[in-house]
Amino acid sequence: MPQRAASWDRWLVFLLLTVAAGALALRLPQLDRRPMHNDEAVNAVLLQGLWERGVYHYNPDEYHGPSLHYASLPFLWLSGTPDFDHLSERTLRWVTVAAGVALVLGVGLLRGALGTTATLAAAILLALSPAMVFYSRYFIHEMLLVLFTLLLLAGAWRYVETRKPGWAAVAGAGLGLMHATKETFVITLAAMGLAVAATLAWNRWRPLSQNSTKPGWNPRHLALALTMAAAVSLTLFTSFFTHLRGPLDSVLTYLPWLQRAGGHSPHIHPWYAYFERLLWFQSARGPVWTEAWIAVLALIGFGAALIGRGLPNSSIGFARFLAFHTVLITAAYSAIPYKTPWCLLNFWMPAILLAGVGTAALLAWAHRRPLAWTVGLIWIAGSVHLGWQAWQGSHSLTNHRGNPYIYAQTVPNILELSDRVKAIAAVGPDGMETSIRVVAAESEYWPLPWYLRQLRNVGWLDTLPEEPYPPILVVGAGLKAALDEKTQKRWLSVGYYELRPREFFELFVEFELWKRFVATLPRPKDDE
Repeated sequence: MPQRAASWDRWLVFLLLTVAAGALALRLPQLDRRPMHNDEAVNAVLLQGLWERGVYHYNPDEYHGPSLHYASLPFLWLSGTPDFDHLSERTLRWVTVAAGVALVLGVGLLRGALGTTATLAAAILLALSPAMVFYSRYFIHEMLLVLFTLLLLAGAWRYVETRKPGWAAVAGAGLGLMHATKETFVITLAAMGLAVAATLAWNRWRPLSQNSTKPGWNPRHLALALTMAAAVSLTLFTSFFTHLRGPLDSVLTYLPWLQRAGGHSPHIHPWYAYFERLLWFQSARGPVWTEAWIAVLALIGFGAALIGRGLPNSSIGFARFLAFHTVLITAAYSAIPYKTPWCLLNFWMPAILLAGVGTAALLAWAHRRPLAWTVGLIWIAGSVHLGWQAWQGSHSLTNHRGNPYIYAQTVPNILELSDRVKAIAAVGPDGMETSIRVVAAESEYWPLPWYLRQLRNVGWLDTLPEEPYPPILVVGAGLKAALDEKTQKRWLSVGYYELRPREFFELFVEFELWKRFVATLPRPKDDE
């Protein structure tokens, strides 16, 4: 029997590595196909100081925790990129691709909690989920937060199984990294705590077998876990002990974030907004998007966990915790009015683990061969459909406005604007030092700071400056600048550019500079 278990473990490792390779194949190609989202650009600009000067200070009013920036450094070093001006979107996104693939591999740590079948099924679904794939290609914090959540779950469960202090330390490290990644980690912790209580109460009503693992912590091991969490969090929030106010700011940050969560934000959406994107989404002239197959399997897993049938005895306790945790964290994120679509990963990850449980239960119930083959073929078909959507969403239709995973997405037109501004500046007497002003609210002009980073004299204003105007102005169309009329054509409007859907900027250029630029353009063949 031990030899058979060891053989299964070796096969599981091989299969997980194969699935992880498939996950990488979905996530890695064409990372620069989609323009930078404004949140990605903000994170990139914040990274500059850390990378070039070793300086990073956590800001409690905006942005999120430091773990994304520090995790990015090894990828920047390995890339050989000489400086920030030459940094590419592709290189920036490597860190979240790596986190997405690590998430698939990390499920292997839960084999004892889920069982072999559920572990493998969950890994495949994590690899293929369109949402997981799409946001693995986003330079934002969410994928790291989900990965560290899995680390906490795995460490805690392995500790419960083995009572080894090393696993308590792993759980503590996961907790500390969650705190250092994003403020919303408290929602996950609250859901976990309530799920433990609900599981214990349910187990009293429907007791587990005597072979099931009983929860419990040695006080010294608990202290070790909390010490590890504090050490990781303090190290990152203090920027490796160079910014001692960081830990205090990590607490004060909840004042502005609670205001946003309560409705003081443009990102307010109804409670069902996440379900619209996940379960059935179709825009005009666009395809249908759905991850309902995962939801169906998760519901089956929920029922199997509560009744305790179709699962190994050793897995029922964790499956029940997972069932309650998934429901509670989904309810929490749905109830909060502030919603951005990548936040759904926080409840979709445990839902996918629960879908793995549902898969194992289905196969156990379908013990007769014809029925088992039918279930298997349906499962494969549903998973292939997920993979097809994942490829479409992250590659073929990554900029399509009917894609449910894009949100306030920068449109490719920004590349034309930034290229035109740089080309015009280059022909001026000051070259890349040409004075340029971008005029719009700060929330509107991002990610232009990323795309104009090679220019050395760019100013950011929320109102039009007084004359004399700089040679180049990029002005939000809503301001109706009309500089060509106001200046008797000394400044010309030379084009409108869309930054995000229905958000336009107008480019104004000083007349003599525009003449110099036009002279560099290739002449039409008829004029030769």
